Amino acid sequence: MARRVRGCQRLRRRHHGSVRGRALNKKRDLNLGLRNILRDYWGVDGEPPVFDEADCESRFRMPRAVFMRVYNDIKDKPFFRQLVNATGRPQAHRLQTVVASPRVLGNGEAADRPDEYVRLSKSTTNAAVESFIEFIVNKYESTYVRAPTNEDIARILAFNEDRGLPGCIGSLDCSH
Repeated sequence: MARRVRGCQRLRRRHHGSVRGRALNKKRDLNLGLRNILRDYWGVDGEPPVFDEADCESRFRMPRAVFMRVYNDIKDKPFFRQLVNATGRPQAHRLQTVVASPRVLGNGEAADRPDEYVRLSKSTTNAAVESFIEFIVNKYESTYVRAPTNEDIARILAFNEDRGLPGCIGSLDCSH
């Protein structure tokens, strides 16, 4: 059954929950997903992390310190809180939902790709990415999104000239 979403022209199916014939939830072992993240990026049981700073920055498209700052700012927002489901089991840890978002956004991964590593479903990953983007824009837009200063433009022009793109500010199709 479809319903009209308030303020939106698209129609979407209503969530039905437990319905006869619906596929069972996959046993994703959310604790394993959390342990993988902790082991790989922060270290577990006194062991150093598997991935160094460069690997971390490559995967999240931001330095570990920036990721931790974003994580600390976002972790108490309603979507990212760890809740308990109807069966009394904890749902995904907030770190899992925060890790999935930059991996999808920064690496162009499909929404179902984090299922293998972070152990989140496609629908949870999509919701996490949407909430992550909304949070980033609301929290950091006024601080980090601004028009470039004259110094910024001079630095960009010099950098691009060294790369063989004289007169180019930010697009490969700019004319010079």
